[in-house]
Amino acid sequence: MGRFFMFTTAELRARGETVDSVRDSIAASERFRIIKGWYGTDRTPQDAVLAMRMGGRLGCVSALRLHGAWVPPEHGVHVVFPTSASGRRSADRERGASIVRHWSAKRDRTGSAFGVMPLDVAVMDALSCLPPHRLIAVLDSLLHQRLISRNRLEALILRGPRRVHHLIKHLEPRSESGIESIVRYLLAIAGIRTKIQVRVVGDRVDIEVGDWLVIEADGRETHAKEAAFTSDRVRIVRLMRGGRIVLQFPFASIMYDFDTVVEVVIDVMARHAPVA
Repeated sequence: MGRFFMFTTAELRARGETVDSVRDSIAASERFRIIKGWYGTDRTPQDAVLAMRMGGRLGCVSALRLHGAWVPPEHGVHVVFPTSASGRRSADRERGASIVRHWSAKRDRTGSAFGVMPLDVAVMDALSCLPPHRLIAVLDSLLHQRLISRNRLEALILRGPRRVHHLIKHLEPRSESGIESIVRYLLAIAGIRTKIQVRVVGDRVDIEVGDWLVIEADGRETHAKEAAFTSDRVRIVRLMRGGRIVLQFPFASIMYDFDTVVEVVIDVMARHAPVA
């Protein structure tokens, strides 16, 4: 009841609320009316409010983020509209939001019952929306956070477009960050076999190629603080003293210039791989 701090009139009545008590809570700024029959609080996600006021529901990666998944940055607000909607509402103009519109299948009658699309429905939206290298990061995070079982996720993937079916063999619930998943997947597509979350000379590394090359993916939040930055550099020195070559790529390069990342890895492997 009240998932994501969004309440229907029926839910409030089930909790003993009356028309007068709801009106009083609005007057006291404890609640506000989202749309007819729906109410929110100051903890209600504003993207979900925007989606409802546009005549849709929050879906795809926007919904998955609220469910707990890692999602790519700058993804916009993904709003799912029923096929009968005209899409003429323009609440997005009120705040200059970047809206990504989805249209639900005619058989999907669940949308109006939720303020945010259920996880399974949001996954199906994402399968048709995201490029594979970003999609695998979202799917890995669902498994890592134990938001869905592997069997259920594989079944959903097989119901999605054929272009994403191959992702089943690339799923990795041990992956602890989205950018780590992206690196691992795109290296695999380039024919480079990797291991993840490996213990090397007392340290756990993101990705290892062979037993000599370590690849570290820097997250924006993880490496933002000075103490973490210093500790990370000391750890790299230990890895190099232990005989590893360490390549460390920043968040922006992984997200927006991965061709260069792959080229660097291939070049280092060609130049420095140990002679068998």
